[in-house]
Amino acid sequence: MTWAPHRLRRGQGWSLRRRLLLTVMGVSISLWLVSLGIVIGVAWFATSEVYDDALEEGSRLVLQLGAASGQGAGADALRAGRGGALKLRLVYQLVAADGRVLQRGEDAPEAAFVPPAELRSDDYATVRADGELWRVHMRRGEGGLSAQVAQPMQERLELLEDMAENLAWPALLLLAVLGLLSWVLIRRLLRPLEEAATRIAAKSPQDLSAVDAQGLPRELRPIVDALDALLMRLGQALESERRFTADAAHELRTPLAALRMRVQLAQRESRLPDAHLAQLRADVDRCTALVESLLALTRLEPQAQPLLREPVDLAELLDTLAPALPPPPAAHLQRALAVARVPAVPTLLASALRNLIANAVHYGPPGVTVRVESGALPGGGVRIAVRDDGPGVPPDQRARLGERFFRVLGTGRPGNGLGLSIVARIAALHGAPLRFEEGIDGHGLGVVLDFPPG
Repeated sequence: MTWAPHRLRRGQGWSLRRRLLLTVMGVSISLWLVSLGIVIGVAWFATSEVYDDALEEGSRLVLQLGAASGQGAGADALRAGRGGALKLRLVYQLVAADGRVLQRGEDAPEAAFVPPAELRSDDYATVRADGELWRVHMRRGEGGLSAQVAQPMQERLELLEDMAENLAWPALLLLAVLGLLSWVLIRRLLRPLEEAATRIAAKSPQDLSAVDAQGLPRELRPIVDALDALLMRLGQALESERRFTADAAHELRTPLAALRMRVQLAQRESRLPDAHLAQLRADVDRCTALVESLLALTRLEPQAQPLLREPVDLAELLDTLAPALPPPPAAHLQRALAVARVPAVPTLLASALRNLIANAVHYGPPGVTVRVESGALPGGGVRIAVRDDGPGVPPDQRARLGERFFRVLGTGRPGNGLGLSIVARIAALHGAPLRFEEGIDGHGLGVVLDFPPG
């Protein structure tokens, strides 16, 4: 297994950045709508007062001019109301005491807006006439004469619509700017989370030291402190496991060696059948191999020191391994080394190749062929493959070959299931992907390791 820092992945789970942005924008839009409503309400109240004052002034002028000059002065009053400085579309009516309209503007209804008996002098009303809403002011004069000046409510609403439209576009532009600034600021403010995640992801079994909390905000300190405590307990657990395995394996080596020596002496001196003693010695050898494998795995457990890799000559390394291998015709070792040197730790690479070749010979038939290959990878890496033409491993079981104590059933050969575990651990320490495939000419098993550039 390889360890490498990872970045925060988007699209997995919910996003704090997105939620913050939606919250800020949602609150901002809500407040903007409320403020827009308040502004429009205040504007409606203020403009209504101005318009009502204009209606009141118009009714006073119409009544005064009509009373002073007779009914013919109504046209002058209308022109004054329509062409004054207010530039309002006002219509008027001169109404008699009995409700008859004595004179009216060209846009005014034929019937009185409000019967005089229903409206007090100097009063306002909102009425519907000729299918349209009007705001009306009435003023009573002498002799039962009254003046009613009105304005269509649609004009006031159009003014508010224009005001809302004029306010909306700048506000929408400001909201867009606010959204962009909020996104940039939230992204910047949440950057410590990404930095903390990068520092945490950089931890590995080789480095279980405390996470560097320098520069992180106070809100992240409890998380970092809890993680530091967890890493400390994990480091203590790993160290205890390493010590127990190493101590147990070391303590077992001595009695097993003594037991093997006694079996050899018993073979020389005892009259027991040799088959029984040979089986006993094989069992002792198997226990000794298991202990040695456990010790090798313990030495390969995660360490704080980085690997010191160097170019290793494959031909020389295989020459040193040759004396430990069975000679032909028991097994045939072939070489196809397109690349001569591999960036690796020499002792670890030797252990990996020794285990792979020994496995191929041990589980293969007599005269099995084992071929060690090397080739260049794109980017400067080196591929090493150990293939054989033995019985091989079913494809559905290859994925478990690197597990500890896993053995393929039906081989009929003794073993402890730790050889490929050692190879897998060595490959992980070098950052070399390990995979299993077909062997020589589609037969047997092939173990491939891709070593990265040194």
